[in-house]
Amino acid sequence: MSAPAASPWLLRFLAPRHALCDHAISQWHGVGEADTPGEDARCGMYLALAQNDGEKRIVAAAFTAFGPPVVVACADWFCQRLNECTIEDARSLDLRAAEHDLALAPEQRYAALLISDALSAALDNALARPCSNLG
Repeated sequence: MSAPAASPWLLRFLAPRHALCDHAISQWHGVGEADTPGEDARCGMYLALAQNDGEKRIVAAAFTAFGPPVVVACADWFCQRLNECTIEDARSLDLRAAEHDLALAPEQRYAALLISDALSAALDNALARPCSNLG
């Protein structure tokens, strides 16, 4: 009898690729934070942008998180999808895709909403700041 397969969100939690490194804090153009009622979960989203022909693109994304492992997994999922997105593309990331890809249970869906709120704040912040030009 084989062991049951780990859920996709648990695998992502165990090996996040986009957690923020403290030494890189100055590169971020957009920073946004969100928390849940009672603050049992918090997330920060950090975006680095570059501009090409007047269009801003996300060239790096990272996160900080406090809370259950599913929050870390959702934040990492969003960061992976943000690379090379325009601001408009980033605003249209589908929460249902996160829920599906990470196989979130109904009681875990709040984590995707939390990350989406932090991302929205980071995008608003990024629009207000200048960024470097590409090539």
